[in-house]
Amino acid sequence: YPTAPQFSPQFDGKAFINAIKDSNQDPIPRALSLYAHIPFCFSPCFYCGCNRIITRDEAKKQAYLEHLLQEIALIAPYFDSDREVVQLHLGGGTPNSLNTGQLAQLIRKFSASFRFAPESEREFSIEIDPRTVSVGDIAAMRDMGFNRVSLGIQDFDPAVQEAVNRIQSVPDTLRLIREAREFGFNSVSVDLIYGLP
Repeated sequence: YPTAPQFSPQFDGKAFINAIKDSNQDPIPRALSLYAHIPFCFSPCFYCGCNRIITRDEAKKQAYLEHLLQEIALIAPYFDSDREVVQLHLGGGTPNSLNTGQLAQLIRKFSASFRFAPESEREFSIEIDPRTVSVGDIAAMRDMGFNRVSLGIQDFDPAVQEAVNRIQSVPDTLRLIREAREFGFNSVSVDLIYGLP
C-alpha cells in the first residue's frame, strides 16, 4: 500500500479510476488485496507515527464507518466482478477500536461488494491492541473470516512501556496468542520495536 510520501496531487480520483480500469484489461487480471485504515485508538502510544485519532467517542467511530461503507460502494463497481479478493487487511490506528458489530458490518459490506476467494485461498488479517481484546472478540473476529491476527506488543520492559504509554503484561498477551490459535487463526504475529527509550 502506498505510504504518505508517495501521495501526490497529480494522482487524483480520475487517475485512480483509470488505473483500476487498466488493471481490469490485463490478459489475466490479478486478484485483489483490500486495505481499510481504522484510525481510532483509545489512548496515545508515544512512539506512533500512524494517522490516528485518540477518542472513545462512539459517534465519531460510527460516522467514520458509515463513510467507509459509502467509499466501498463507490469504488467496488469499477473492479471486474471476476476478480477475487485474496487479501483483506484492517490496519490503523486500532481496528478493534470498532466494536464487533461494527467490524461485522464492515466485512459484510466488503463481501457484498467484492467477490471473496474461498476461505482456504485467502488471508484476512486484522491488527489488534491486546490491551483491549476479550476472548469473545477473538472468537467473533474468527467467525467474521479473519484468519490472521497481528498483536501490537512493541516492548515488554516495564520502564519502556511506561515511557511510551503502552503498558501490557506478558501473561495477558500470551493468553491472547493461545486463544487466537485455539480459534483457528492460521497466522498470529506480533509487532516489536527496538530502540525505544
